[in-house]
This record gives sequence, C-alpha cells and structure tokens, in this order.
Amino acid sequence: MASERGSVELVNVTKRFGDMVAVDSMNLSIKHGEFLSLLGPSGCGKTTTLRMLAGFEQPDAGHIRINGLEVQNIPSYKREVNTVFQHYALFPHMTVAENVAYGLKQAGTAKSEIATRVAEALDMVQMTKLADRHPRQMSGGQQQRVAVARALVNRPSVLLLDEPLGALDRKLREEMQIELKLLQSRLGITFVFVTHDQEEAMSMSDRIAIMLDGHIEQLGDPETVYEHPATAFVAGFVGRNNFWTGVATEDGALADDGTIFVASRPEEDVPNGEDTLSAVRPECISLSHDQPTRAENSVRGRISGISHFGDVLQYVVTAGGRDLLVLCPRSMQPRPALGDDVWCTWAAEEVYLFSARQAGVVMAEGVDA
Repeated sequence: MASERGSVELVNVTKRFGDMVAVDSMNLSIKHGEFLSLLGPSGCGKTTTLRMLAGFEQPDAGHIRINGLEVQNIPSYKREVNTVFQHYALFPHMTVAENVAYGLKQAGTAKSEIATRVAEALDMVQMTKLADRHPRQMSGGQQQRVAVARALVNRPSVLLLDEPLGALDRKLREEMQIELKLLQSRLGITFVFVTHDQEEAMSMSDRIAIMLDGHIEQLGDPETVYEHPATAFVAGFVGRNNFWTGVATEDGALADDGTIFVASRPEEDVPNGEDTLSAVRPECISLSHDQPTRAENSVRGRISGISHFGDVLQYVVTAGGRDLLVLCPRSMQPRPALGDDVWCTWAAEEVYLFSARQAGVVMAEGVDA
C-alpha cells in the first residue's frame, strides 16, 4: 500500500492470549479517508484488532502499517492515531475546553496554538457554547462530542472508535450516527469503528469487515454484504433471515420440512444431493390470502404472531412445523389478522443457498436453522 496519510494496513496479523487465538492471520487494507467498521459478535477479535492499531496490544506475528510506516514496535503515543472509547473518560474537574486542551498541554504545545485548535475542535462537534461547562452538567451525547473533539484536536491521521455509542439511548445513538458520518466526510479523516450493532455499521460505513473467530468473513460495502452475503454466518448476522436445512437439487433445494426451493442465485456452488442451508430474508416474503398461481416459491401457513415496528409489521407465520418471520409495510392492504391462513411467496432470486457445513456456525451464533 502507498504511504498515503491515513492509510492502514494489517498483514498476516495474529494475536494470542494464552491458547486462545484472538486474531488469526488477519489481512486488511484501509484507504485514506475511509469509514471502515469492524463488525461482529462478542469475542470475534474486533476490539483486539483496534487495540493493536492503537498500540495498546502488540501482535504476536505480522505487520501493522499506518501511513506506510511499520508501527507494531512503536508506542501508542507516537502513532498518528487517537481513540474514542464507549466510556468517555473525561476529567470531571475540568471544563469542556480544558478536557479538549489536555493532550496538547501535555505535548508542550504553545498556548496560542492550544486556544486556536481547541476552538476548532469544539466547533467541529458543535460544542463551542458549552466550552465552560463540566462533564456532570452535560448529557451523554454532549459528553461523547467532547470525547470526539479531544481525540481530533491533535489532528490524527486515523481515528479509532471503540463502540463509542453503546452507552447512549436509541434515539440519541441514531442522531450521533448521522453526526459522526457527516463529521468524518467533512474532515476526510480515516475512521476505524468497532461495533456489534449492524445498524450502526450499515448506516455509517464505506466498507464493513465482518469478523468471526479472529478472521474476516466478508469485507465489502454495506449493500454488498447485505445483498450478497459470502457465508451463512454473514447472512444470519447482517439483517435477519429464515433458514432451512435440506439437500441441494438441480433447481435449488429440498428442505427437511418438505419445502421446495427454486433458487437462481446460489452463494456457493453446492452439488446436487449435498446438504444445504437455504435462507430467505423476511422482507422478501409476500403474504396473501389467495393461493398464488405463478409464484416460484410458496408455502402455506397460519399467522401466529404480529408485532408493530412503526411503519413495518412483523408477522410470525407457522408453516410446515416451523415459524417464519415476514416483514410487511404497514400500508399493505388487506392486512392479515392473527389466526388467518395465508400463503407466503418469494422469488427465486431472493433465495440464498449455502453448504450445510456452515449451518453449525449459524446456529451457534443464535440463528435457528
């Protein structure tokens, strides 16, 4: 990779804690000015990866380059990176301005320069009017903005964010997602964002690295990882899916419960007769009281549950001895009622087919198959 400011590269990076391999021969290149998220369940290695970039952990093998410079043997305070944590770690006895200025003072920056850069940083996060307040006088969202300003004030080439929105309520978290993305776009700084929340990753990222057991399962932009999951784990972790185990056929698959799948976009080349894992996303299933005449895939069931999520209705349809999740717009008419018999239909291009070798991974992560 070229030594462009803000570029990050991990080459065959491995980190062990005793017998446990936290990060396993990881390779990842991050471009200057990119917003990249490390997304995965607890214990997947995402935070360990971030800590190695920050210099808080040292890799047992491999190379880490920031701005083209090998940094695995360089202490954290000498790297051109700063980190924002979930717990803001603001000094309670200092004002907002004093908190933001702290790092510059420790570095011996001239007073006039400190004043200028603190003002710039507070303006970036729209906190200028609260410069004289103390942390206890601010909301969680305001404190998070101060933490971001403190991390940006010394103008790092890379900003590392370790689940920084996890302590905020949902509404505030959504507002901060928008603010962080706008800030990153405006500044052009490389952001590496760690989260287990797929909505955060999908809404802000240029690319997402989805991690499992210390390695990257898939790397791509949000649309690609959602529409074209590379593995059954990704299909189950990003968004929601209905899964069926079965065997591959010439046209798709035959599920264990007797459901016949016609598929036109298998994610893997699964030979006929081999055990398969089929998947269909809830929003790709249509409901109707009438039996379909031309549907490529259909199954009959009964509405056994209805949940309301604003402009979306979630139906649970019991069919073939199992429950299917179906998402429909609230505007759908007529709306099926609890206890109604319905037909569920979906197109061949909405069916994912994976080798059943991956079924154990999906179910281990809490997705029923």
